[in-house]
Amino acid sequence: MRIFTKEEKEILKRINIGLSKNLLSIIDPWITGVSFQVDTSNNSVVFIFENVSGLVLNERLLIIQSIVIQSVNLIKLFEDKGYIFTFQNANQLPANPFIFGQFSTGTTTITHQFTDKKIAQMFCDYSFKEIFVTPELNKFIEDGFNSREEVRANRQWKTTIVAISVAIIALFFNICVNFRRDNASMTNPKFLENTRSKFNCPYKLIEKDTLILIQKK
Repeated sequence: MRIFTKEEKEILKRINIGLSKNLLSIIDPWITGVSFQVDTSNNSVVFIFENVSGLVLNERLLIIQSIVIQSVNLIKLFEDKGYIFTFQNANQLPANPFIFGQFSTGTTTITHQFTDKKIAQMFCDYSFKEIFVTPELNKFIEDGFNSREEVRANRQWKTTIVAISVAIIALFFNICVNFRRDNASMTNPKFLENTRSKFNCPYKLIEKDTLILIQKK
């Protein structure tokens, strides 16, 4: 499918074991001191940050934007793949606009309008839907975040590598056997006699594997 980040893998695990039944519970570990104002009538999303001591707004904003983008894209991707599905209870639709998150009431806040319209629309859509998991998601996680097709392709690749390795080893072994056979035949009396007759010259075997042909003068 693709390579997933550490945060994406954690999100998928949370969904799979039932810790995340909706978008809020998915992003819960990352949004301390942050809430969201959502208006589904115009797909508007506003980030609300607690204005606490030590807050570096730009850094915190990047983290929240990243986790929001990863979360809604993961839900969309795995819903399209059939690994999860979402359900909207018409009797539980909140009034617009509504706020959810973790900022403390009564504290001063800093707001930021989220400007990515595509992501904002998905965020609004998933903010009040329930998430249900199919067995395929669990299988996907157990296989190291690989789809069935990827697992099958990896298995075939490994089988091919093993077959090629065995073929190379067999070829090398066959070459060695033939070399030893040819080397041994050179000291065979019949081979020596044939060699002498071919060159019409006497020979002297000075070592087991060393043959000296003596040319006639």
